[in-house]
Amino acid sequence: MKIKETDRLEALRIELSKLGANISVTNDSLTLVATSEINSNIKIGTYNDHRMAMAFAPLALKVPIIIENADVVSKSYPDFWDDMEKLGYKVSDLVG
Repeated sequence: MKIKETDRLEALRIELSKLGANISVTNDSLTLVATSEINSNIKIGTYNDHRMAMAFAPLALKVPIIIENADVVSKSYPDFWDDMEKLGYKVSDLVG
């Protein structure tokens, strides 16, 4: 969605590019070229959008990342980080 808390297509392009992805975005689509390499220890911006934080969190199973402004999830899912910890995520390393 282009117009909500943020332009999500552009936000995804920016954040996925930090991770090493090759992305192209149009007004209504995002194309991601597959890769086996993922940059680690990248700070992921949330753009004050709870969906961005929750969408990137599972990536921590593959590589260490940091979710900036992690408390933004409280808007829709206040227990999100507690639940992630119950699933085995080391949340203290994930949120920043």
